[in-house]
Parts: sequence; C-alpha cells; structure tokens
Amino acid sequence: MTFSTKLAAVALAMSLAFSGSALAAGGVWDSTTPWGDATLAQYAEWNTFDSVSGDSTPEIGAGSISLSPAGFTLQNGDIYTLFSLPTITATLTGTSGVFDVYLRVATQGRNLASEALLNGVVANSVLAYTGAADFGSGDEQELYWVWNNVTGADLYTFQFQASAPHILIDQVALASIAVAAVPEPSTYAMLALGLGVLGAASRRTRKQN
Repeated sequence: MTFSTKLAAVALAMSLAFSGSALAAGGVWDSTTPWGDATLAQYAEWNTFDSVSGDSTPEIGAGSISLSPAGFTLQNGDIYTLFSLPTITATLTGTSGVFDVYLRVATQGRNLASEALLNGVVANSVLAYTGAADFGSGDEQELYWVWNNVTGADLYTFQFQASAPHILIDQVALASIAVAAVPEPSTYAMLALGLGVLGAASRRTRKQN
C-alpha cells in the first residue's frame, strides 16, 4: 500500500469518525457578534466548506477561502488538518471608505495562532468563547480579529494559521463596518489656523469700532 493510499485511508477514517461525533451544534456561533448591532458594509460567512482548495460559495455574502497545505473536507462540511500547520486565506470584496474590518473563526481540537493578517497588517485575536470540544480532547474556541480605521480596498485578503496539527475549522466569517474618517493632524492644524485668523479679525474689528 503506497503512502498516498494510506493517507487517503486515514482521511476516510477520520471523516467517518468526525461525521458521527463532531460538532453536534455545527454551523452555530456560540458567541455574540463582535461588531454588536452595527450595520455591516460587506459580509461573508461559511458554515459548511465545499472544498479546501478554493471554496468561493459562502452560505452568506460573497468571498473565497482556501487552505495550504491541503487538509480534508469532512462529511459534515468542516475542514480538518491531519499533519500540517495550514495557512487559511480568505477574501472579502471591499469598497472605498474607512472601515473596521473583522475576521471571526470557530475551531475545535487545537487552537489557532494568535496573529492574523489583513492585507499584510497584523492583528491579535480576541477570545470570544471557549468550551470543551464535542470530540476527543481539546477546546472549542471562537476567536475574532479586528482592524480599525482601515482605508477601503478593492479586496480584503485575510490569512490565519493553526498553532498545531489536528485542528478542525467549523466556521469563518468576514465583515466590514463603515466608520467616520478620522481627520489627519494637518486637518486639525488648518482648523486651528483658521480659528486664529477669525479671532484676530474679530479683535481688530472691535478695536476699530
């Protein structure tokens, strides 16, 4: 039996085991949304994964997700990685403006690394929920990352990674929320200068009167 055949057999066995026991409440978030009741500008959510090589059909919204190196898509629609430390890449279509941008992930078994990237910029995770996994050992976790005051891009590209092999990805959500643009320091300087000029003109007018 070749190595690839053995690997396929292991994957099949894992898939059958997980499909019967894992994620009794799969596809259900246990934590509240990290953005509260804010109106979302863009959104994409995967509750089941059709493929780890390029699932571009989220259950909600529009986006894509891929895994490298490859793991397995289980019968219940989750992603499982057996031996690798995968990097997951997800994309969300953007638009112009200023946004708070969120990445939200639910896992079981092992945990994700704390750092994630949005268009190359690092953020650290916030733990929203933890509990005993529905299978074997390890934790069920829901994490999110937020990047504040992001200048809108045509495409948001997120990257996050498992901290160890044997991690099961249950759900992924991507979101952006429009926020008021924060004025640049030069804007404040111009405002102060304008107020100063108005004040000087007012004083001069009072003296003349």
